[in-house]
Amino acid sequence: MIKKIKSFIYLGRFNSPTGAFLLAWPCTWGIAMAKPDLIYLMNFSLLLVIGSFIMRAAGCAWNDILDRHIDKKTIRTKNRPIASGSLTITEGILFILMLLVIGFLILVSLPIPAIIISLISIPLIIIYPLTKRITFFPQIWLGITFNIGILIGYSCITEKYPDISVIILYFGAIFWTIGYDTLYAMQDYKDDLLTGVKSTAVKMQKYSGIFSAIAYLISTIIFCIALILNSFDILTIIIITILGIWQITYAARTKINDTEKFKSGFNKSNICGFLIFLMMIIDIYILS
Repeated sequence: MIKKIKSFIYLGRFNSPTGAFLLAWPCTWGIAMAKPDLIYLMNFSLLLVIGSFIMRAAGCAWNDILDRHIDKKTIRTKNRPIASGSLTITEGILFILMLLVIGFLILVSLPIPAIIISLISIPLIIIYPLTKRITFFPQIWLGITFNIGILIGYSCITEKYPDISVIILYFGAIFWTIGYDTLYAMQDYKDDLLTGVKSTAVKMQKYSGIFSAIAYLISTIIFCIALILNSFDILTIIIITILGIWQITYAARTKINDTEKFKSGFNKSNICGFLIFLMMIIDIYILS
C-alpha cells in the first residue's frame, strides 16, 4: 500500500513541486494586478495555489499516460509510474478523475468570469502533451496554457474579464515559460533526438541557451510594460528588470552539454516567480 501511495505521489509530481509553483505564481500575479485588500489577496492566492497543485498533478498524470512508450526510452522518465508499470493506465485515469473532482470544488467557488476562463484552459491542458509530436515549439503551447492563471487570478478579484495590462502581462509570461521550459527541455535533448520528440531544444540545439535568453529578455520587457500600465512603482520595475537580467545571463551562458545547469535554470525561474509576487505585494501594501 505504501509503495502504491508513493507511486501516486510521483505520478502527480508532488515530490517535485517546482512545476506546480511555476503554474501558481502567474495566478498570484494576476491577483496582485487587481490590487485587492490583503485578506482577499491571501485567500484567493491560497485557493489558486492549491488549485495549481491539483491541476498540475492531473496534467502530469495525463501526460504520463500519453507518453508512456516515449518515457520508457528516456533516461530521465523511464522510472515514472506509468512507464515503469508500478501503476496501470486505469489507476492513472482514476487518479485524474479524483483530482478533477477536487478541482471542480475549487472552480465552483470562483466568480463566473474566472470559471469561464478556467474552463477554456481545460482543452489546452488536454492537447499539450500531443504538441510534442507535431511541432518543435510545444513550449509556446505550454506558455499559453500554464499562464492562464494570470487571467483567472485577476478575474477572481474584480469579477470581470482582464484589462489590457493583465493581458499584456499574460503574453509576457508566455515568453517567460518558453525561456525556462527550453532550459528544462535541454536535459532530454539527446534522448529526444532518438525518440523523435520535438522541443525548442531539439530545434535550436547548441543555440538553445541563447534562444532561452531571448525569450527571457522579451518577457522582462513585456512584464515591465504591463506593470507600468498598472501604475506600479519604479522600484518594482527595477527589481523585475534585475530578476530578468539574472535569468537572461544564466540562460545565455548555458550550453547544450551543461547538463548540471539545466534544472538549476528551471529552479531559478521558480525563485524569480516568487520574488515578482513578493515585490508586487510590497508595492501594493507598502510603497503605495
